Amino acid sequence: MNLIDPHAHLNELTWTNLQEMYLSGIREIISPIHLDAGKAVGCETIREMWDYLFEVQFARAESNFIKPYGMIGISMVSTPRGDAAELYELLPDYLRRPEVVAIGEIGIEPKSRTCKDVKQQEEIVTRQLEIATEVDIPVDFHTPNPPDVKKEFTKRILELCRNANLRMSKVIIDHCTEVNMEMVVDAGAWAAISVQPWRNITPDLAADIITEYGFERIMVDSDFGGLHSDHLSVPKTAVALKRKGVSPENIERVCSLNSKAAYGI
Repeated sequence: MNLIDPHAHLNELTWTNLQEMYLSGIREIISPIHLDAGKAVGCETIREMWDYLFEVQFARAESNFIKPYGMIGISMVSTPRGDAAELYELLPDYLRRPEVVAIGEIGIEPKSRTCKDVKQQEEIVTRQLEIATEVDIPVDFHTPNPPDVKKEFTKRILELCRNANLRMSKVIIDHCTEVNMEMVVDAGAWAAISVQPWRNITPDLAADIITEYGFERIMVDSDFGGLHSDHLSVPKTAVALKRKGVSPENIERVCSLNSKAAYGI
């Protein structure tokens, strides 16, 4: 079974990580833009990070026989300093590149160090939703970690998507847990579970959530990054599902096929 990790930050993965991912069955990876500078940065820096993903990081995945795809956008943890008009103008051309499968990861993060104004974050999200609708491309959304905050902002993100007339089939809500899974699935969006030690989501817990809510609109990712992460989260979750008696067809669905359907791969 060929697996896909639909949310892993390539710039954080070592060469050995990528080798082990290939050996464990991962054949494709989707890497969101990632620039956690700890402060607002210039538009040119953000654009350079977009290019860095394609020009440097993709080659590292390909050297380990993993097909890379990218998400591009203005992140809630790396907001631009000053007017972002230049980035909004450039974004559609980047999104039309064949290796780009979504805007992402974007969203609302109350603890952002680069933009503490949630209303401003919503404005950045809304402008990108307008672009997503224009280009007809999926959007991957970060959700905050604390359960009550995750539920609150999942609801708000879904409202923003509806207001922008973005089809729910184009919406991926990331870092889902028990607290927002039902809301996302009922809305008709895709629910991504980040199986990550930092988030206290183990493969067994992810398997329990999946078996409770079904296999149709759920996917599994590692969210591998600078915090405590596991680059083998997807294959480990596949094994956890198998131990619980889940059929190979449904394991393939949540560990591969749903991601491909959501991102149009």
